Amino acid sequence: MMISTDPQDTPRTIEGFRQRGDIAPLPWALDQGGEAARALGVSALESTVIIDREGEIVYRDTTSTDHETLERELGEVL
Repeated sequence: MMISTDPQDTPRTIEGFRQRGDIAPLPWALDQGGEAARALGVSALESTVIIDREGEIVYRDTTSTDHETLERELGEVL
């Protein structure tokens, strides 16, 4: 599941982002209240946090994560 912490995001902007980035359809959630961002220690909008099946953070990046890195990191936990 992908969680957007950008308070400006809507289902429409998420779909546009997904299409532009050629990201496979995944469940998305909007963290409009900021609770998930606070719990994960996210302080930048370009942050990527990957959590494994045991609930452990296995990847963190505070800049825009490139497609190849994202695929590699996700492949390791799926």
